[in-house]
Amino acid sequence: MICRVPQVFLGPRGYAAIALLLLPCAALQGGEPLFPNADFETGALDGWKQIGDAFQFQPTKGDNSRARGRESSGHDGEYWIGGFEKYGGRGGRPGDVFTDDATGRLVSPEFTIKKRYITFLVGGGNRPGETGVRLVCDGAERTLATGADSETLLPCSCDVSEFQGKRARLVVFDEARGSWGHVNVDSFCAADEPLPDSMGAFALAEGIPTEAGPNCSYNQPLRPQFHFTACQGWLNDPNGMVYDGEKYHLFFQHNPLAPVWGNMTWGHATSPDMIHWTQQAHALLPYRVDRRAGTIFSGTAVVDFNNSLGVQRGDQKTLCAFFTFAAAPKFYQAMAYSTDGGATWTYWNEGRAVVENQGFDDGERDPKVFWHEPSRRWVIALWVQQHPGRVRFFTSEDLVHWQHASDLMRDWAFECMDVVFLPVDGQGPAKAVIYDASFDYEVGTFDGREFHAQHGPYRAGGGNFYAAQTFNQNRDGRAVQISWMRGGPNAAELYGVPFNQQMSFPCELTLRTVGDEVRLCAWPIAEIESLVEESIVREDETLSDGDNLLAGMEPLDLVDLNVSFDPGAAKRVVFEFSGALLTYDADSRRLVQRSVDEQGGPVEVVVFEDLRPRDGLIELRLLVDRLSVETFAFGGERFFAAYYSPQRGDGSQTIHAEGGEARVKRLEISRLRSAWAGRNAASSAPSGAHDGPR
Repeated sequence: MICRVPQVFLGPRGYAAIALLLLPCAALQGGEPLFPNADFETGALDGWKQIGDAFQFQPTKGDNSRARGRESSGHDGEYWIGGFEKYGGRGGRPGDVFTDDATGRLVSPEFTIKKRYITFLVGGGNRPGETGVRLVCDGAERTLATGADSETLLPCSCDVSEFQGKRARLVVFDEARGSWGHVNVDSFCAADEPLPDSMGAFALAEGIPTEAGPNCSYNQPLRPQFHFTACQGWLNDPNGMVYDGEKYHLFFQHNPLAPVWGNMTWGHATSPDMIHWTQQAHALLPYRVDRRAGTIFSGTAVVDFNNSLGVQRGDQKTLCAFFTFAAAPKFYQAMAYSTDGGATWTYWNEGRAVVENQGFDDGERDPKVFWHEPSRRWVIALWVQQHPGRVRFFTSEDLVHWQHASDLMRDWAFECMDVVFLPVDGQGPAKAVIYDASFDYEVGTFDGREFHAQHGPYRAGGGNFYAAQTFNQNRDGRAVQISWMRGGPNAAELYGVPFNQQMSFPCELTLRTVGDEVRLCAWPIAEIESLVEESIVREDETLSDGDNLLAGMEPLDLVDLNVSFDPGAAKRVVFEFSGALLTYDADSRRLVQRSVDEQGGPVEVVVFEDLRPRDGLIELRLLVDRLSVETFAFGGERFFAAYYSPQRGDGSQTIHAEGGEARVKRLEISRLRSAWAGRNAASSAPSGAHDGPR
């Protein structure tokens, strides 16, 4: 007995990856139901015997997985079995979910096997022996199929010719608990032919919109006003950051359908200055090719300045985007290109590999591509293994054929690699800096094939700072990075906004000598000056215990604050802006922030440990937006990003000392305007914005 089911996979970064089915339900035509209600279209379990509680809310009605922002179910007709679903059309709402911890079985009525094939749709967990469909015939049970760690129902055709003429039953079973502990099924049919296989040809995923977001506005009181957020839906890693000679491109991991992770697509935004962004149509959408369906994970874009790919049209340079095709059984690296400035994209060789999986990890991913001028080659730095960590370098002359150059073995290295070249203290030849998603890094040399460390490893950044990338081919040679501010609460659920997650503010990277070490520093780009409405400067101010340096000042909303202060005899120096609260503790030499956890609850995070005065002074810079604070110490030698809850605090603003007297040598507070100005931006955060979700 042979059954055919396309494969999908379990993805990295702690999320269940998605393989989007692109086969229309019309593929089921030609069969006949095995028995009455084999397709569940009565809207009940008529004829089926239910055992246990896994199927107590079945059948489900409509595309419920799509309703909650996940992949389309791909079901046939109106009703189907979706083990994680809790909406049957009689109560609740589309998208309501059950649990993965319930177990049970559905046993079909007895039927006669009259045709060669039993065909059906199957999805849910890839838990062989724990979830799936069994055939009971001749006193034995035979497993026909299990799911593929996807809500999408995939076509399955089982050759049962050896049992023709015999009586049998089907058992839909869920004996699993925990992640993907459920099964989805629909439309059990008898057929003379297997279901047609349309999975081989290249096709884009159905149901993923190309537009950025219909009728999108940026006027929500709690939308960040100078940090990039998607118009709507989920956002994570920045991808493909590049300057094309006229504008900056920011691509990003995006779920266009919901404010939760899934349906990984490359969102796309452009900017003249890395601050004022306009979201464009989605660049790269999930697709299938060669019977493999997958999504678009992280990667890089470059300007093919010398027409290495050979597809340039006129004077418009080609943009090439390298990405991970996240498909079973093993990820590979693919490429797409645009000859019209990023408006439209063509998948090279229909999305097939330009770098095959190297055999170290099923989830090898996140190609960083850059031009190495001394060797006149393109280079890829690719994460391929964890424990031990391995980064593999490749080189190419044409962006298509890549040769293995070397391996860098580092236990700290894990996903989203980046490589930048920077002089030390602004002088001398550039050093190579290689870092990963957690911002572990080393400083050394790169000869076009191999990296040789001279300093490190060190760790930069902290808090909600993750997966940073720099703009390729920046016009002035600056290394400017943006990170995903990973974590924090689901903003859509907690604050009633149409988006979830945000990027960090663009920062310029530099290498500086700190003691006897060469360290990576980050500082907000100078273009932030374009947002400044007013700057207020105070110098040589004494803070007596309880004095508020901001007393009488007009309410502050979007803030860029620079301060140098001597803690003096004070026990604490406190900075508070409408819910954002940071405290420097002089005894412990800690800077702490009142932050918010992923459930929206309060949590205190340590921004900097062992923050000691230099020449008697602490130097800080704070960027305060509607939901986050980014903090920099001593010119960017240390930096940290964290969310805060605007629903906490009484709206007060203060800089004050506690337990003694402190001295502020210099304070500069700049009020910032919204970067979304002209696009229905919220001009200020009204007091009502702190009252709860909207």
